Amino acid sequence: MFDGGRRAHGRYLTIVAAPSAGPVTRLGLVASRKIGGAVERNRAKRLIREVFRSAVPPHVPVDLVVIPKAAAVEAKVTDLTRDYQATLKRLGLSKQ
Repeated sequence: MFDGGRRAHGRYLTIVAAPSAGPVTRLGLVASRKIGGAVERNRAKRLIREVFRSAVPPHVPVDLVVIPKAAAVEAKVTDLTRDYQATLKRLGLSKQ
């Protein structure tokens, strides 16, 4: 996935996208200890899951691996949503 996918970086996260084997877009999260302790990593993952659920899905089914950066822990959901959509757009996956 990491080698075969396309990668784009945003302010709060990095997205690796690869074609999906199934009919739906799937989300994977990788939060390293660079972000902080377990509390910070879990907060970043919760925020990204919320952004994924509420955002407009990509126009084609893809497998997404989202890697939050340390700044994502302190970011607001609206800022993360904006960054997520902009990063998808850079990958050519946004409908907008």
